Amino acid sequence: MTLVVAIRFKDSGKNHWYDPRNLTNLQAGEMVIVDTVRGPELAKVAYPAQELPPDLLEGEVRPIIRRASKQDFERMARLFARHDEVLKRCEELVKAHNLPMHLVKAEYSFDGSRLTFYFTADNRVDFRLLVRDLARAFRSRIELRQIGARDEARLLGGIGPCGRILCCASFLPDYARVSIKMAKDQDLPLNPAKISGVCGRLLCCLSYEHQQYLDMKADLPARDSWVQTPDGPGEVVTVNVLRESVLVRLAGSGMEAEYTRAQISQATDVVGSIARQRNQDGITPHTRRASEDTTGAEDENDLAVLDLLDDEADLISLTVDDPDPPLQPAPRTKPDRHERKGSAAMGQRSTQPRGKPAPERGTRGERTERTERRRHPERTERRRRPERTEPQPGAPSRTGGKSRPPSDPSASPRSGEPKRHEAGNPSNQGNPDKPRRRRRPPRRNAE
Repeated sequence: MTLVVAIRFKDSGKNHWYDPRNLTNLQAGEMVIVDTVRGPELAKVAYPAQELPPDLLEGEVRPIIRRASKQDFERMARLFARHDEVLKRCEELVKAHNLPMHLVKAEYSFDGSRLTFYFTADNRVDFRLLVRDLARAFRSRIELRQIGARDEARLLGGIGPCGRILCCASFLPDYARVSIKMAKDQDLPLNPAKISGVCGRLLCCLSYEHQQYLDMKADLPARDSWVQTPDGPGEVVTVNVLRESVLVRLAGSGMEAEYTRAQISQATDVVGSIARQRNQDGITPHTRRASEDTTGAEDENDLAVLDLLDDEADLISLTVDDPDPPLQPAPRTKPDRHERKGSAAMGQRSTQPRGKPAPERGTRGERTERTERRRHPERTERRRRPERTEPQPGAPSRTGGKSRPPSDPSASPRSGEPKRHEAGNPSNQGNPDKPRRRRRPPRRNAE
């Protein structure tokens, strides 16, 4: 075990453990001179001497030099009086160097060998030239520290929205981790002006009672939930955590009433005991529904028997009143050759989906005609023209003269030769009325 004393360098801050050595009867609040990395400093005793295990001590335990004397307080007062003058001179040099920084406070060390300036800035600042000019002007070691909004409020101090001195400037050793969820859990208005401190950040006091609110809310019904009350079931409208009560809108009357947690628990226990007793007696909704189902099944069986009897009576009456024999199905005829082919084709393509109707196939000639009409519509129009009739012999022609009589095909000088449509197109033999197909010119590649 090690004998140590808790020391604070300011009113707020972290406690540091120091070795009292030969100093005895150190009380909380006494001012002492301690040894630090930056030299001797004036500090305050936070807790009197006590023994702690070495595991709880962080880092090296430095000694306490002595108690502070009257001369020490006078020296600190003289150095403190120069803070305003030093800060004003530093602001002039900052403007001369045109640096984007806002000075907050200037502070001398205990022996006056080091001068520290605290400032705020949005980004990092290159102040090397400023440090050189400050060291030349004040003849001491210069240190510049960039701080945040919370540190600025702690150094300057002030009064919070509650009317008390800022927590960070009076007793708070470290900054608490605060989130907007803490304000929601405590049912606070999410107005930045209501939940923000003088530093512009969330209030540190939001974390003080957050855990207590969570513990109390765990035992209360949630909002918009249904609960049992002494006046009947209802819906929770508002939850008052501090009073441990809820405001319930009753389902029967629609009125709103406030009930405590004990009243809701008692009503819930009473309703539960009644439900368990009814379950044991067999008068629960489940058993009632089962009995109704059994009665309905017996009624359905009776109706089914009656229906069967009616069907038998109808069958007997039909047999007696209608002696005619039943109609015989029509004999099937032998299908034609084209019908057999069509049915075979339809059988091969039976894999078509059932949702779409089968297309009309027709005979092979009809399919060829439809294909020809779709590919060559101009030929179809040509076929639709009325056939030209041969004029009667001796009748006047369109030109005004008389028409020639039909010539004898046997008198042709080429009567022994085959006709043109028979020689040129073998497929047209025996069908001279079928028009001859024209050859399409070859396609040329467009260059």
